[in-house]
Parts: sequence; structure tokens; C-alpha cells
Amino acid sequence: MRKPIWSGFVLCALLGCAGPKSSTGGGDTPSTPVVSPAETPTETPVAAPPGEQQSPAATDSTPSAVRVTASPSPKDEIAIKSVEVQGDTLVARVMHSGGCGPHTYELLWAGSFQKSAAGEAQAELVLAHDAHGDSCEALLNRTASFDLGPLKQRWREQNKSEHGTVELRFAGSQAIARYTF
Repeated sequence: MRKPIWSGFVLCALLGCAGPKSSTGGGDTPSTPVVSPAETPTETPVAAPPGEQQSPAATDSTPSAVRVTASPSPKDEIAIKSVEVQGDTLVARVMHSGGCGPHTYELLWAGSFQKSAAGEAQAELVLAHDAHGDSCEALLNRTASFDLGPLKQRWREQNKSEHGTVELRFAGSQAIARYTF
């Protein structure tokens, strides 16, 4: 009994499916398999591409600070998978489409605190994603980190205390994190 896989290999070898280098074309560069970005979601820290400023993008080693703005609003579509506070750093795992260009993220805040039903301070944050016109449809998983220092500083100024807890809520998401300092 023949195995169907062998016939696939033979057919592929005859038709030159092994990559960009064919048996008739020759060439000095080795062939490398081409993987479509749509096939493999990736989990990588976000870094600014060469030539771009680091501040809008966030990385695990140099997180950008939360930016206070009068009217924070989202840009391109993004789904927040999870958020976690590690010291004074917010680590967000996000998912969005793209794959053909750089993406940047900003953590935006109006600069004011609200009170929860339990009387705790809350901050409504917006995780803004800028796809820079990338219209590719690969599903990307990324990790972005943000320095919560400006939020902590504002809380300390308003409450005249060094230590506190702020509940972080994210516009358009059910994600919640507690920031204790």
C-alpha cells in the first residue's frame, strides 16, 4: 500500500515546490521557507522599529510612561488579553491584526481619579494602539509595558500620602488591575 505523503513529496520535487530555488533556476543563495504571518501568531515584546522614537512604543526593558491627556481616546482596534502590575510597571498582553509594519502603543489617562462603590480610587485608562496604516490581517499577540509613575505621583499629590492603592480600569475592556504602592 502506498502512503499518500510520498506522492506529495515526489510531486513537490517535480514541480519545484521546495522554495524559491528550483532545479532549473540555480542560484547561490540558500532557499528559506516562507511563513505567512497569518499562520503563526507571535508573542513578542513591543519595540520601536529602527529610526522611530521609543516613547510611543513600550518594551519590557524601557516602558513608556502613562501619558496624561485631556481626552484620551482609542485609535486602532485592540483586544486586551490580560493586565498585570509588576512594581510600578503595567504589563499588558494584547491582540490585534497586522503583521506588515510596526505598531505602537500608548497608555493614556485623563489625570483624574474616580471613587468605586467601596470608596477606593479608580483610574480609567485607554490603551491606544496605532497600526500606522498596517492593513494586514495576521493575528498578532504582543506584550507592552508602561511606567505608572505619573499616576502614582498624581495620587500622592492629591492625597498627601506616600502609599495607596488605585484600581486600574481599561476603556473598552473588562480588564482590571490593582496598583498598590
